[in-house]
Order: sequence, then structure tokens, then C-alpha cells
Amino acid sequence: MIQRKQSVFLLIAVIFGILALTMQLASVTAEGLTVHRVFSLWAIGEAGARSFVPCPLFILMLLATSLSACTIFLYKNRILQARMCLVNIIIALLWYIALIVVSKQMAPDALNFHLNIAAAFPAVMIILNFMARKGILADEKLVRAADRIR
Repeated sequence: MIQRKQSVFLLIAVIFGILALTMQLASVTAEGLTVHRVFSLWAIGEAGARSFVPCPLFILMLLATSLSACTIFLYKNRILQARMCLVNIIIALLWYIALIVVSKQMAPDALNFHLNIAAAFPAVMIILNFMARKGILADEKLVRAADRIR
């Protein structure tokens, strides 16, 4: 059934994914002045020029968010739903690896790369997907125990 606590965890993960897609992730500064504002899809320079260096962040987060949304409706196949939660966790971890690569490209030695609160949202998604997976597997164990009794 769709009203389980796992569905709530996955819905909250979708909300955090949408927030991570739309909010400013970081800023690149040099001597106290902001050089770039980094979003998921692009970085905006001080003259308004857009750089698409952070585009892999957008692609990975869009994939993780859409998979979390689709995972909610897989409640009839709990094993597949648990696997999809694991895939979401891996994609969110890949997002952090991509963030490290983007930070190295955007901020060479003389520039500072400062993360904003939105950069923590994929970590919240990891925790929520882990909690949902744990609940899904507990439900599967309960169903198997009930089938064994019959």
C-alpha cells in the first residue's frame, strides 16, 4: 500500500532533490569577492556569463530525484523497490564525487570554493533512501513470515 512510512521517506527525498536542483550549491570567491555562483545546471559569473561545468551535478540529481519519485509507486514489488533505493544511494554518492571534480575545475589554486546548505541535501536523500530501504525490507520479511505461517 502507498501509505507506508517508506513512501513518506521517498517523498521527502524527492522534495530535497528538487531543492538541490533549484538552489545555489556553492560560490567561488577570490579575495572576498564572488567570482561564480554555482547551481546544479550552470555557474553564473560576475558579468552574468554562464558556464556549464556543473552540468553533471544536474544530470545526476535529476536522475536520483526521478528514480525516488518512481520508486514510490513500486510498492507492489518490494524487492525491486529496495533495489531502487540502493541505486538512489549510489547515484547520490556519485553526485558528491562529481561535486569534488566540479570544485577542482571551478576553483583553481587562487580561488576558494564555499558550499551552501543545498550541497547537504543529497546527503539527506541518502539517509532517507536508507531508511526507506530498511522499512521496505522489514515489510518484505513480515510478508514472508505471514506466508510461512499459512
